[in-house]
Amino acid sequence: MRVTKTFLALVIIGISLSSYLIYFHYEARAGLSSWCNLNDKINCTNTILSSYSEIEGIPLGVFGIIWFSVSGLLYNNKLKFSKNIGVNAPFYLFIWTGIGIASVAYLVYVELFVVDSICLLCTATHITGVSIFVLSYLSVRGNLSKYVRDAFYE
Repeated sequence: MRVTKTFLALVIIGISLSSYLIYFHYEARAGLSSWCNLNDKINCTNTILSSYSEIEGIPLGVFGIIWFSVSGLLYNNKLKFSKNIGVNAPFYLFIWTGIGIASVAYLVYVELFVVDSICLLCTATHITGVSIFVLSYLSVRGNLSKYVRDAFYE
């Protein structure tokens, strides 16, 4: 039960941070300054104003909301796209969160080496996502081969 509450809290935190990032995305584009601009290197505005902060005009926060929401639904067994979803939900969650962590790794690379600024809000969102990934890994460790077999061969 404790893990369930922790997972749910992380999902809510992630959705909240992603929502605020959307708000801040438009605020920064309107020329307003942010409370998290500490200096040239730790500067949310620089990161948010970069071309990497959106895909086809959609702020990355929207994708964050989707990712955290689907993670919560998978964790609570609410997505029904397989006859074995109840049995294999931890495996699907692990795969889904792994995709998210790959995206986080790319975004951190972009912040550090392309934009040359760190966004504290983004970093908090990334840490929340990594925490969800760790919890999803803990739910499948030791049984990964069983989940793969059940998901793909039965």
